[in-house]
Amino acid sequence: MKSFDWGKCVMRLSEKTFLFGLCFLYLSTFTAQAQVGIVDREAKIKPTLVILGTYHMGTPGNNVVNPKVNDVAAPERQRQIVELVGKLKKFKPTKIVVEIDLEDDAKTQERYDKYVSGSYQLSKNETDQIGFRLAKELGHKKVYCVDWSDFWDDPTINYMKYAAKDAELDSYLKGVNQKFKKEIDAKFAKLYPQPITDQLIFLNRPDQIEKSHKIYYDIMRIGRGKEYAGAGYLSWWYRRNMVILTNIIRLTDSPNDRILVIYGEGHNKLLTQLATESGFYNVESPLKYLKSKK
Repeated sequence: MKSFDWGKCVMRLSEKTFLFGLCFLYLSTFTAQAQVGIVDREAKIKPTLVILGTYHMGTPGNNVVNPKVNDVAAPERQRQIVELVGKLKKFKPTKIVVEIDLEDDAKTQERYDKYVSGSYQLSKNETDQIGFRLAKELGHKKVYCVDWSDFWDDPTINYMKYAAKDAELDSYLKGVNQKFKKEIDAKFAKLYPQPITDQLIFLNRPDQIEKSHKIYYDIMRIGRGKEYAGAGYLSWWYRRNMVILTNIIRLTDSPNDRILVIYGEGHNKLLTQLATESGFYNVESPLKYLKSKK
């Protein structure tokens, strides 16, 4: 009968424990990277980010001002979107990010899968018309939802409800909205006849990006005494864009990623600023691709 070798048994157990530890460390590291991304501001090679500011093509009515926009389902507009997608393909995105709540990622993926298989008709929304269409042409398996919003659940930053209770502030806010509506209507009256690519070139110009951002500082002025509903809202707006960028960082899993972010033009200023200041990405203007020749 062979004797039991405790030494070998301990060595084997130690080897298994060591291997288990390595596996656990690897999985823990992977999980951590899945949460914080692989971005590194000291890296020689960084992911590239392009933020494409758009108007809401489907006119969902979720903005303070909702101007008349093109019927993107019209044959000529469809041709123009195909041309736009051709230009964006030159960026060679590895990931496409769209303005849909993160919690709706599964539903969005289901719609995209159906579109790829030919059983889903694109809506007029830019997430479908640009995001889905481009992703399919590039053979992407997924589009990424990164949006976040809980504004209406917090009464302390709902500047509209706050102003409605104060005659002077209510009058001020109505004046701000009227001025804003006049500016937006004039802008879109100018944009309306132009091809879609030219519309987006205009909206992504640095001067237009700055102009679209300044309206938030008019809202910031709403409040009384130690109550700062407007400033609270502006803080929330910055927070929203920080959360959006955080979600983009979390899905970045390669220094060679080339990420196209398709978002409402109002986000362009802050998303570009925050992404640039982070040092995590090479941030490029979409104008480089929108103005490219066929």
